Amino acid sequence: MIGFSGRAESSSSDEESSKRPKESNKAKISRACVRTSPSDNSLIVRDGYQWRKYGQKVTRDNPSPRAYFKCSFAPTCPVKKKVQRSAEDPSILVATYEGEHNHAHPSPAELSLSPNSNTIATPRSSAPSPPKSSITPTVTLELMQPAGTLAMAAEDQTKKAGDSPAAIQQILVQQMAASLTRDPNFTAALAAAISGRVVDQTRIEKW
Repeated sequence: MIGFSGRAESSSSDEESSKRPKESNKAKISRACVRTSPSDNSLIVRDGYQWRKYGQKVTRDNPSPRAYFKCSFAPTCPVKKKVQRSAEDPSILVATYEGEHNHAHPSPAELSLSPNSNTIATPRSSAPSPPKSSITPTVTLELMQPAGTLAMAAEDQTKKAGDSPAAIQQILVQQMAASLTRDPNFTAALAAAISGRVVDQTRIEKW
C-alpha cells in the first residue's frame, strides 16, 4: 500500500510539473483603446509596428467586425493583434495584443512602406532654382559682347539701374539692338527682307 501511494504521489507531481511550462508559456495579453472617427472602417490602430491583416469576422456581441493582424516579422515574432470597435462607444477602437515583440521598432523608412502604418513618406524637397532674372544678364552678355566694350557698357548701366529685373531687361534689349545695327551682314539681310516684302506687296496691289 505504501509503495502504491508513493507511485501515485510521484505521478501527480509529474503531472503538475508538466503543466507548469504550459502556464508559463501563455501569451501575454494587453489592450489599448484609440479614439477614431466613426466613419473610418479601416480598423487600423497606429502603434509604431508593421502588421499584416489575415482575417476579419463579425462577432455575436458586437455589430462591428473584428480584424485580425499578425506582426510583419512573423513567424519570427509571434505577436498577434485583434482590433474591433467598442460596443458601447463606436468611436473607440479596442486593440487586443497577444504576446510580446522580440524585435525593435521598425525604422521610419520601413514604416513609410507599410500600408498599415501611420507614417507617411515625405518627399524630399528639391533645391529652389535660381530666378531667371539673376542668370539672364550673364548669359546674354557673353553671347552679345563683340570685343568686351559691350559687356562693360551693359555692366555700368546695370549698376546705375539697380537690381530691378525690368530695368535690366530693357538695358539688354537696347544693347542687343545696338550690336545688331552695327553688324553689316544683319543690316544687309534686313534691307533685303524689307525690299522683298515691299515688292510682294506691290504685286498684290496690282492684282
